[in-house]
Amino acid sequence: MATERCNHRCIMCPQPPILQEKDKTPFNLKLISLFDKSTQEIGITGGEPTLIGDNLFVLINHIKEELPKTAISILSNGVKFADKEYAMKLAKCRHHDLQIDIPLFSDIAEEHNRIVGAKTFYKTVQGLYNLALFHQRIGIRIVVHKQTYKRLPQFADYIYHNFPFVAQVAFIQMETVGLAKENIEQLWIDPFDYRTELREAVLLLADRGMKPYIYNAQLCVLPEDVRPYAQQSISDWKDIYISECEGCALRNQCAGLFESSREIHSSHIKRIEYISSDISCVN
Repeated sequence: MATERCNHRCIMCPQPPILQEKDKTPFNLKLISLFDKSTQEIGITGGEPTLIGDNLFVLINHIKEELPKTAISILSNGVKFADKEYAMKLAKCRHHDLQIDIPLFSDIAEEHNRIVGAKTFYKTVQGLYNLALFHQRIGIRIVVHKQTYKRLPQFADYIYHNFPFVAQVAFIQMETVGLAKENIEQLWIDPFDYRTELREAVLLLADRGMKPYIYNAQLCVLPEDVRPYAQQSISDWKDIYISECEGCALRNQCAGLFESSREIHSSHIKRIEYISSDISCVN
């Protein structure tokens, strides 16, 4: 965690930002030095990691030095990368295996801005273009909820036409903690009820040669033909399975649920008795 501060206040944020904190960089540099040398990947997150300024590049270069074979994943809202010089500094780190994942929530600027609580849609878009200009590997993330699901197919089409350079597009089932829990009435929709829009968006991108993924979703709730795009994306320490999952033929391939979803989850979760088709995950 680079910082708990953020320049957005997303209505479904699972970890609400704080306003002030002690600089975490010295602690994180020591932490990186203690990592197992065989660590496969390090995630840099927040809050918004770019709020630590050039210290972000200090962290990346320290990881390069201490863990030269380790991949880096950065989760950022992308706003700071609208500054071309800042995007260039990331590229100058010349990390061999780094991906930056940036959330975008609508193809309509006003909708995205309302969801993130800031007028930053076009800065995020410019950030995506600047990162692409410097040949950085980028992913787009879309949290699906009541306010985003209806335009998923149109949004997928927008991404295809405007950001064909992205490495992947992840459709993410919402985690119901933090601000998401506070705003649950405005946000919650049973994932079963948006399966048609999700399917159309995923297949639209896949058919056009892009890489769509589905995060945090239960396989039994997904249409069969998009199950291969689902990833086991929930961290082990907060991943659960409920009684309906017992004896399911797909349990070992399913993401399960967040611990926070024990009480709030799809009413259509059910045990699958047999595997009717190959649902090997798409990589």
